[in-house]
Amino acid sequence: MITVTECENPVDLVTFVETDRLLLNPLETNDWRIRRVVRDKVIACSEALPEGLCLMVFEAFRSRARQWELWKPVFASITQNNPNWSETQAYIEASRWVSPPDGFGSGHQAGAAVDLKLARVDRTELDFGGLMKGLTGIAPTNWPVSPEIRKNRDMLVTAMHGVGMINYPDEWWHFSYGDRLWAEVTNRNEAFFAPIE
Repeated sequence: MITVTECENPVDLVTFVETDRLLLNPLETNDWRIRRVVRDKVIACSEALPEGLCLMVFEAFRSRARQWELWKPVFASITQNNPNWSETQAYIEASRWVSPPDGFGSGHQAGAAVDLKLARVDRTELDFGGLMKGLTGIAPTNWPVSPEIRKNRDMLVTAMHGVGMINYPDEWWHFSYGDRLWAEVTNRNEAFFAPIE
């Protein structure tokens, strides 16, 4: 059982600001708020990348209402495609693709998770195989992919791990620090951040 000890004011969110090494992509959102410590880690990672590369952020903090918007269609689709499954089975499967908004929620709801990828400074995104947020088998970080895609995924994971952030294994784009997932992956009994709302 993971407990949570808030180590900073839960409403003390800061905002990502675009730089030449950190790009913001409004495909998913225009809300760039995040925990200060997470923002600082992402910035440090972007500044340590090889010349010509940068990080492109797609999503940071996500409200519980936004999490429900993402959850409902996934849960409905899984339920519809698997009519013989119990509600519990559908819930478990949907949880692989979108964190349930009830209960503890996602690292995004805690302001402790960020969805991102590598890009070139001209905003050309590197190939990671499949769409970000693509609910397919290719989404897991270690899925068998081409050598070029593997190189890109490994470079991103190595860079983010280098600043203390962890990757959610079912989504190559999702990284967090201090949330429940981070605690589970790093074998800790305590997380720093709970959902904000």
